[in-house]
Amino acid sequence: MLKYLPMSTTAREELLWRFARTGDPEIDARQDRILEVLLSANPRMKQRLVDEGRHEGRLEGRLDEARAVLRRVLAHRQLALTPEDAARIEACADLATLERWLEQALTASSASQALR
Repeated sequence: MLKYLPMSTTAREELLWRFARTGDPEIDARQDRILEVLLSANPRMKQRLVDEGRHEGRLEGRLDEARAVLRRVLAHRQLALTPEDAARIEACADLATLERWLEQALTASSASQALR
């Protein structure tokens, strides 16, 4: 229906954003089926979503690894993490920030100083 009705791009995108989970299993199952049909009809978009998922997965893996290395360096240097510092490390989703913290952890006198 969205494909054939004349409407602005903004209106179409707004309607599509409202195409979210309802909590009603029957409606959610219908939505899933619609998405399956649309994706099977557009293999280019399906591949794009797969590629984006792979990229995000690789990035998340790199973030997890950077967090682990940072915690190991801090532990090796006997720089104790406060619960707040540990939470900041876990919540950080920016690889450049984690790398900067890791560099700072090599010479910092405290974990808090490393995480500036």
